[in-house]
Amino acid sequence: MQRRAWLAGGVASGVVLVGAPLFPKRAHAQVRPDWSATGPLEGREPRDLYTLTSEERIHVPVLTLPARLRAGRSFDLIVQVGIQPHECTEDHHIDWIEVALDERRVFVADLSSDIPFPVVRVPLAVHVASMLTVRARCNQHGVWRTQRALEPV
Repeated sequence: MQRRAWLAGGVASGVVLVGAPLFPKRAHAQVRPDWSATGPLEGREPRDLYTLTSEERIHVPVLTLPARLRAGRSFDLIVQVGIQPHECTEDHHIDWIEVALDERRVFVADLSSDIPFPVVRVPLAVHVASMLTVRARCNQHGVWRTQRALEPV
């Protein structure tokens, strides 16, 4: 009954769990992360996309989306953590990936170290010009962020 109440709370709050095992092995996997601890849209971004450090190459969220968006028409946003995909182990892994439009959180994936490479597909529809912010949290290197202005036609 406790698991059912937890799942109902996650669905009601708009939290989507992707790749999380139904019955996790570790007790801490059921505890939701504290999203407010990092601020609403804070995170590190690379200064120059052409000269990335090795740490930035495996932690920066990489976005794949259509070059031209149509207002109100859905598309798939694909988020991969790292240009070279971040390999997840028990000691070094991505905890979560978050997608926000302007100040509104639209998707959250709570990941575990059992996911070998953190890649998620998010169906979105944008009606007006918005700022897309994608954040990912590495358990050792903190929160990383990528922002992109979306302007549908």
